[in-house]
Amino acid sequence: MDSNVELLGLYLHLARAATIRQELHARDRLLVIAGMIAVHLELPTVAAFCRYRVLEHNSRHLIRRWQDLATALDQHDFQTLLKQLQRRYPREKAENMLTTLGIEMGQEWRTYYSAEEYAASLLTTTTETLEKIYLQEQSKPTAD
Repeated sequence: MDSNVELLGLYLHLARAATIRQELHARDRLLVIAGMIAVHLELPTVAAFCRYRVLEHNSRHLIRRWQDLATALDQHDFQTLLKQLQRRYPREKAENMLTTLGIEMGQEWRTYYSAEEYAASLLTTTTETLEKIYLQEQSKPTAD
């Protein structure tokens, strides 16, 4: 699990840097990848917040079709999108991008009580807000 939390942090760092540079389309792509990593880590609140941020910027994004990213994972259309994003931002390229930005991750995630708290920090929010967004996501019907 440790390397997967690191991987989540890698993409969340890049998404945060894209936000700062106001590159919101790039940020959205990175958040979709981070959201799927969160699904695999069984962090539904983090996945929900990643989805929320993408839809906040682009309400017509493909992920709006599904109530959550876990549901989208089994869908062919989403799998196609995810494969494209993973080809565009493979781990090695993402690590090089992070180095270029001068961000040194080290073992920073170990200073947090949980992977969820670490992700919330990188998303510049709180675990309470993650939970709130998750509960909202689960109570809404899909917007297809």
